[in-house]
Amino acid sequence: MTEPGATILLTGGAGYVGAATADALIAAGYQVVVLDDLTTGHVESIPNAASFQTGSYGDTSRVEQLLHTARIHAVVHCGARSIVSESAEQPELYFSVNVQASLNLLESVRNAGINAFVFSSSAAVYGAQPALYLGEDLPPDPINPYGATKVAFELALRSYAEAGDLRAVALRYFNVAGSTDRISERHTPETHLVPRLLHAAQSGEPFELYGADYATPDGSALRDYVHLSDVAAANVAAVKHLLKESTTPGYAAVNIGSGVGTSVKEAISAVERSTKRTINVQVKPRRAGDPPRLVADISRAASLLGWKPRQSEITRIVRSLLA
Repeated sequence: MTEPGATILLTGGAGYVGAATADALIAAGYQVVVLDDLTTGHVESIPNAASFQTGSYGDTSRVEQLLHTARIHAVVHCGARSIVSESAEQPELYFSVNVQASLNLLESVRNAGINAFVFSSSAAVYGAQPALYLGEDLPPDPINPYGATKVAFELALRSYAEAGDLRAVALRYFNVAGSTDRISERHTPETHLVPRLLHAAQSGEPFELYGADYATPDGSALRDYVHLSDVAAANVAAVKHLLKESTTPGYAAVNIGSGVGTSVKEAISAVERSTKRTINVQVKPRRAGDPPRLVADISRAASLLGWKPRQSEITRIVRSLLA
């Protein structure tokens, strides 16, 4: 099925990216079935227009039954564990959930004859590489177990695509931030920069800036921030691409970012301007392994998916969280 109206299985649809993606898919005319075990997601984030099933995407019998009864045409796999520090403390959990359970899902999808699969991957696959812009052809070099799990499943996904009729895209998200009309950042613990800066501005608590002596324009590290709405739109664009009759079987990794580096100090300034408050910044030494610059080359997203960021300027991201 190529036109909107196709039914999409969305894992992790109660989470931050997943719920925004559910909204975007529904707005584009797709039917959405959310599968989420609610370990970290919020049931109230699932849109009313979506069908919801509680459960694990690693439960083979449950998933195979769902794929059949719901007549699924494509899968968007947003479900995962995603806290870097937790992955270092519990690598076994991350490999179990992000790799083994995902392999169970992939095998269920193959058994059901579904040939369109979108995977929520991460810029963590690149590690701390020194390239000015990170392109998809760079070899993966993760520096934490979370990134390693994303690499592992990407390799499996590529292998399945090369061995059969699967059409697969791995979207490598950079630093997702911001809010939509319905979905905001609700991470426990909160590890994302912009909500932490907003908390510091509103509470007066100090914000620790790790490293102000990098070889960057203002001395602080550069990162690529991409608005949640743009990420959701990328997932929709990937589904549309995979469901086209002209799309041939195969695998592609695609960066999803703004393509622009924003320094920590620039993010601090954007929050201070938007809140009209001063943040108590405490400069600390660099953290081991933190690279000075991580910015996406997003040319493949434009050429393959027809996607480009529309809301990912840092001030717009900040103001969306204040709305």
